[in-house]
Order: sequence, then structure tokens, then C-alpha cells
Amino acid sequence: MTLDLPRAVFHEMTARQQLPRTPETELVMNGVQTVEDYSSCGEEGGALFGPYLYNALQVSARVAPGNQVIDLGCGSGRLLNLIASWNPEVSFVGTDLAPVMLETARRQAELLGLRNVTYLEADFSRLDDFGLHEADAIMSSMALHHLPDRVSLSRCFSSIVRVLKPSGQLYLMDFGRLRSRQAVEIFVGKVARTETPALSQDYRASLYAAFTPDDFDQEILRLGRMDVALHRSVIAPLLMVACTPAPGPAGQRAVNAFLRAQRQLSAHRRAELAQMRLFLRLGGLGFPL
Repeated sequence: MTLDLPRAVFHEMTARQQLPRTPETELVMNGVQTVEDYSSCGEEGGALFGPYLYNALQVSARVAPGNQVIDLGCGSGRLLNLIASWNPEVSFVGTDLAPVMLETARRQAELLGLRNVTYLEADFSRLDDFGLHEADAIMSSMALHHLPDRVSLSRCFSSIVRVLKPSGQLYLMDFGRLRSRQAVEIFVGKVARTETPALSQDYRASLYAAFTPDDFDQEILRLGRMDVALHRSVIAPLLMVACTPAPGPAGQRAVNAFLRAQRQLSAHRRAELAQMRLFLRLGGLGFPL
């Protein structure tokens, strides 16, 4: 049994103060090679495909036919196109500031024959292109840590308050900032054993750029809703999810698609997905199967 997790937990529990935040140097991922590398991680069998399956089912449980859903920081669209393919009667809009990412997303949506998803070049911390209470649901996956500072995070949550319907659904997943530099390097080292150096370095930068659970708790208060809770992976906040509760299990179409895709994962990727489900379930977030 690996000692990585116990070692990381020890360093987290004994850290005397919170690590300072280090914003990412490349706030907008728009280089062609960068986009290709990132997008390939979301392909079937890629490092991000398991987390995409997890988030796709969570979001699917929070949307209904006829809904309009906004994705904050959609990137190359791998996740949003997956969700759109599982929920053909829901309309999705992906927002991002990177034109190359958006072009990749549109191209893949066209190849998949999707007619229920569009992509918009926009600052997701402002959402200026959307009106008051226009969205039935707002989602985001691993994008908020790309924001340059705490002020931008607050602006993003204020925009959510304006655009999301008062009873709308919310699902925001991101990394949480750890307290210990040693713990960060342990988790990065674990990724480096099986993934590319570029992905490992991006993971390291993301962990140092992440916001803290306290940051998210303060912003959830800004929403003014009692039904939004922050869930974090047990022991250490490696993953955080701010969300409304799912009304029930995901629809059968989405469940069947999830199960088919899960069966096709390698044993290694299935184990990673199972661990993600377990750690977030222990943090209070059930899985809508």
C-alpha cells in the first residue's frame, strides 16, 4: 500500500499556516500546443476523463429538459460536450476567454452532431452577455483557480447571483489550496509517475493557484441561499465542490452513458474515479446513481 496519502495527511495536519496563493502565469490557456495537450487529457482514457465522467453525472442530475445551463470556463469543451450529448433536451452555453479553446470546443461539438451547445468568448467572472436570472443552472469544473485574484472570485460569485434563477441549480468544482508545500509535492509526484511532465507541472501550478475552503465559504454566503453547501474531499481539500443538492438521481439516459463509459476505463482510471467518488462522498457529496 502506498504511503503517499498518509505522508500528505501528516504534512497537512502539522502545517502551521496556510500556503500563500500563487496565481497562474498563463491565466488564459490559448497556445495551440497548450490547448491540444489539455484537450487530449479529456479524451477517453486520458487523465481527465474519469473526473469528467464524475462531473457529467453530477451536472446531469441537476438539469432538466428545457433548461438553459452556463458553463464557466469551459476550456476545450470536452466536458461540456459530454454533458450535452447525455442531455439532448437541455441547452448549454460554454464561456471562456481563449479563442483557440473555444474553436476546439466548437469543432468537437460539430463532429459529435450536437445542436444543443454553443460557445461564447466571454469573461466568466462578469457574465456580461447574460441577463437577470437567465440561467436555470450554472456549472464549472476546474476553472475558478484560473482567476487572477480574490477580487475576481468575488465578482464571479456576484455574477452568479445576478444570472442564476433564485431557485436555479449550481455545481462548481475546483481544486482547494493545501496548507503544506510538502503535501502539494507529494500529490504532484503521484501524478508524475503516470502522466506527462506538462500535465504534472500544470497540476502543480493549479494547486498553488487554488483558493481556500474559507474563500469559497465566504463566497457562498454572498449567494444568499441556504441550499448551497461546500463539500471537500475528506482529510485534505484537494477537491472542493460548491453545489445545490441534486433533486434526485440523474436521468436514465445519463446513467446508462456513465456506466458504459466507466466500463471502458482501464483498471487504473477506474480506481482513480472510485477514489474520487469515495473521498467526496466522505465529504458529504453523494453520487447521483
